[in-house]
Amino acid sequence: MSIIGVGSRPTQALSYSAEWLQVDRPQAMYDKNVNRLFGKIFAQSPADDHDLIEKFKLKFLSWLKNDNLNCVSGFSEGYSTDVCIGCTHYIDDLYQTLGSKKIMIFAGDYRYHWRLNPNIKFATLETLDSQKHLLIAMPFPSIGDIHPQMSAILDRCLQLKIPVHIDAAWLSCSRGITFDFSHPAIQSFAVSLSKGFGLGGNRIAMRFVRERKPGPITIMNDFNMNCQSLVQVGLRFLEELGPGYFWHKYGDSYDKICRDFDLLPTKAIHLAMAKQGETYAPVGVRLLLRYLSDK
Repeated sequence: MSIIGVGSRPTQALSYSAEWLQVDRPQAMYDKNVNRLFGKIFAQSPADDHDLIEKFKLKFLSWLKNDNLNCVSGFSEGYSTDVCIGCTHYIDDLYQTLGSKKIMIFAGDYRYHWRLNPNIKFATLETLDSQKHLLIAMPFPSIGDIHPQMSAILDRCLQLKIPVHIDAAWLSCSRGITFDFSHPAIQSFAVSLSKGFGLGGNRIAMRFVRERKPGPITIMNDFNMNCQSLVQVGLRFLEELGPGYFWHKYGDSYDKICRDFDLLPTKAIHLAMAKQGETYAPVGVRLLLRYLSDK
């Protein structure tokens, strides 16, 4: 089976075949409806909506609560909320306020971490350091699901008094995720709309934190420095498309692709696992999803 890397072929699948599965960088889903919606958004200047941030926060919380494809809990109490420019902004804030030497990452997490530091040393359950913080994605991007050791990791961090920060960027594009953010080891998390609505170029997210401390995100929110156009984009997409948009629209096509090309499904709409030798590796299915839709 010949499968492609990003940049080696056009951005649109020309046939329904396995060669259009993405290996090097599985890309998040978007479609023509997403692009059409952008054209409707800016009829009114976002600066004219003086309650924009609060509207966004309330709608975001409602969207999380009403997601019937996942079962997430523990985010309604005990956390303060702030707007941020995607989960990468949340990650940058942690690196800036804590310092890179104080943050632990597990192998297979968001590639951004080792783009920042190619010599990064990965943590394991056995090597968790009580003098550092743990930053971990949930869902975990290399498998499109919760990390298989997540419960043990959180309990071990609680035992060692290690603060845990969760990058929940893929929650918005997933189904079948059950997770409780009230675990006492968790000190902060962020949920992004980028993967769930095709907003990678218009990133917007919400950060949840038990104790607000000085830092870029806190300052931007306290001094009304958020990008209003991004907030307006996020609010409009939340209002018009709702929870589980891509799964509701493309779920049957995703299941067909997994059957047709002998892939293991994940819980993320744009990712599946392809057999490579004795193991499985993640592949992106966005091009094939769009091909089936266009046809």
